[in-house]
Amino acid sequence: MQTSKFRNILSLLFCIVLITVLLSCGKDAAGEASTDKFLKCKLNGKAYNFNYNVNANDKPSEKEIHFVTISGWEKEDMITGFGIGLVVPNEGAKETTYSVAGSLSPELDGDYFIQNMKDGKIISTTVYSGGRSSETSFTLTITSLTKWGVKGTFSGKLKLSGGNTFINVTEGEFSAPYN
Repeated sequence: MQTSKFRNILSLLFCIVLITVLLSCGKDAAGEASTDKFLKCKLNGKAYNFNYNVNANDKPSEKEIHFVTISGWEKEDMITGFGIGLVVPNEGAKETTYSVAGSLSPELDGDYFIQNMKDGKIISTTVYSGGRSSETSFTLTITSLTKWGVKGTFSGKLKLSGGNTFINVTEGEFSAPYN
């Protein structure tokens, strides 16, 4: 009888440990399912992580994917963020490299944005864009396009909207699940 009680206690402890391990591995600090989701790059040589709420567009409803969007925020306050948008209307997005430098094709843009706050309210947004804007460039390499989401690398030269200040984007990487 003592052996049976001992086995029951060990079984219960094993189940508790197993559940704890599974739950802790399955969630990140924000309580979201953890996978390898991230969005990071260097802006003018300084490393940034836009890992809060990283996601791609909604899961495609068709076999051919006509657009890819990726975005993330630096912090939960959602003041600074980075986004990438690609539209491929005819042939669909593929695992390949897309580049644009101040022309209209392909429809590819990278954006670094900063929400300007006053008294706890957003009063404006500062945006640096690159790709189809003049004097800019943007390169996106899609390395994986699956049912889970999209992964890849990026780089470019972004220009302040309405200004003449530039930001160089280097060592960009992302892994973003579909919404």
